[in-house]
Amino acid sequence: MTDFILVYIVLIIGSCLQSVIGFGLGLLCAPVVFLLMPELVPGPMILNALLLTTLLSAKHHGEIDLKQTGFSILGGTAGVLVAGSVLLYIDSHQYQLLFGLSILFAVALSLIGVTPRLSVISNLVAAMISGFMGTTTSAGGAPMGLLYQTEEQGKIKANLSIFFVYINLFGILVLWFTGAAGHHDLQLFIQCVPAILLGWILSVFISKNINETRLRQLILLTATLSGLALIFFHD
Repeated sequence: MTDFILVYIVLIIGSCLQSVIGFGLGLLCAPVVFLLMPELVPGPMILNALLLTTLLSAKHHGEIDLKQTGFSILGGTAGVLVAGSVLLYIDSHQYQLLFGLSILFAVALSLIGVTPRLSVISNLVAAMISGFMGTTTSAGGAPMGLLYQTEEQGKIKANLSIFFVYINLFGILVLWFTGAAGHHDLQLFIQCVPAILLGWILSVFISKNINETRLRQLILLTATLSGLALIFFHD
């Protein structure tokens, strides 16, 4: 019960942060949630992300760039299919190592400081990496976030959210049909829904009075520590 209360707190914070700054649910929550309740990753966390990105897509639908989103979906599809294949052939310890390394890779991408030009090729590559990481770890926002980092905040939320609606939906279907997710994941997700909704609602009240730079730094620090813990501390 204590672990689930902690999971709820983490999910509320992650949902609120993503609703405010455009990313954070997977990168902040997934490694922490995995350490508290491993059964919530990746299936239920992907469903959590699917719910939140659907809400954000509906809110920012007027700023969606259908052309760029189309290329993103193409690349993301390839990444999800590769991820589904990989998960068939790794055991729990290998998965934990993959998870930890992927989180650190995501943090590194967020800290690079370079500004890639938004193009067809860069979109496809970033989307493929995001699709792979999102399906294997439910934390695939960093590559696409890096690509869109110089865009207007509303456009970031709109295009990343609609992309991840598709990727999360496709990802959970791939996991379901490969046996990596099942009815138990759906039950766990339903238990998490109030936390996701509460975080989303709270974002409405705090979005105008928040230091986005400090929040990004906090997300990256938490993710780094969690990623290192996943790599060096095994069951």
